[in-house]
Amino acid sequence: MKNLLINFGCSFTYGEGLEFHFWQEKYPYLFDIYKNKLSYQPCNTVFTSFEDFILFREENRYNGILKKLLNFSLVGKSNNGGSNYQNINTMEVIISTLETEKNLIPKYCVFQFTNIIRDVETFCRENNNMNSSDVENWLGKSLKKNLIENANLINNPLYRKNINGLIKEVFIIILDKLTEQFDKLEKMGCKCVFFMGLDDEYSHHLVEEKIKLNKYFLPIIFNGREYRSWDNMNRKCYLTLRHNIGVTDDHPCLDSHQWIANQLYKKYLEIN
Repeated sequence: MKNLLINFGCSFTYGEGLEFHFWQEKYPYLFDIYKNKLSYQPCNTVFTSFEDFILFREENRYNGILKKLLNFSLVGKSNNGGSNYQNINTMEVIISTLETEKNLIPKYCVFQFTNIIRDVETFCRENNNMNSSDVENWLGKSLKKNLIENANLINNPLYRKNINGLIKEVFIIILDKLTEQFDKLEKMGCKCVFFMGLDDEYSHHLVEEKIKLNKYFLPIIFNGREYRSWDNMNRKCYLTLRHNIGVTDDHPCLDSHQWIANQLYKKYLEIN
């Protein structure tokens, strides 16, 4: 594991739903039965139980394609869901390990941002458990207090504008923490980029300028047009599972994973 591709993200990085492509090709009868189910519990059982489905997802999600293009080993988050805050915490552990074990050589770090509202929700939730002090270390006492007091507005788009300032503060903290970790990796000779994977349609405009000014930002440009996120591009350009193969799911389709992998590969060649 000398040359490492470090990668973090949410379900978009996990490759959620890619197994439906394999199902459609190999088992069309079952695909037709389950493709329009609103609940994927039977599907998820199959996807996580049969080796062929697992391998297909891992090999065809963007990090699986990218690691093959680069001939690197993959390290990072390999499960579904989560927040940027949780991913950065895990990244800190990995970086600490790399600082100790010199035989592990990080070469490329790709961070896929997920919806910033997940961070806000996570901070509010973890304030009530054993991680309360960690929340305060990240946010400070004043922001933590304001966030908890206004937690009831987070999932109400009608009134969320009343806490736009708090959401922006949280995002800036998250982005600054990521930049700090990227700076550490760059000193090890590891090239770093982040891109917006899943954004929040109500608050993306609050942080757009801050994102674009960051030296590690990789914009999503498809067919000459820039999109605010990979998810936004997929929906606008019909590159979701829903539009591509008729599954009731808006995660990126196979072609979209291939596209973003190629963009990340080109970026690596450009910055090396």
